[in-house]
Amino acid sequence: MAFYTFKQIEVGSIAAGNTATGSWTADDDYIIHKIYIKEATETEIGTRFLNVTLRVDNYVFTKDEVRAEIFDGYYGQVPELNIEFGKGKTFYYSITNEHSSSAISPYIVLELHKP
Repeated sequence: MAFYTFKQIEVGSIAAGNTATGSWTADDDYIIHKIYIKEATETEIGTRFLNVTLRVDNYVFTKDEVRAEIFDGYYGQVPELNIEFGKGKTFYYSITNEHSSSAISPYIVLELHKP
């Protein structure tokens, strides 16, 4: 398994208390080695107020919701996932902003390897 590319998914601004959902369908055969979730809000609120649910097709690998801060770290801090992500499979995300008053603008980066 060798590194191939990064795929960035812009989630956009999520108002306090709201949820954003989206997906991306694989255009080739990949392995999702790691997932990074960062935030691009000017106030840098961070990902500690974001709850995420992540899945590839019917394989949900976050068991309900988890804090996005699990995926917000340096290379050695973010967990290795190594999830098969074949051509035509779809990566889905749901991100809820639990902050009491501020919008948060997260983005997702998939680190894709070739099988």
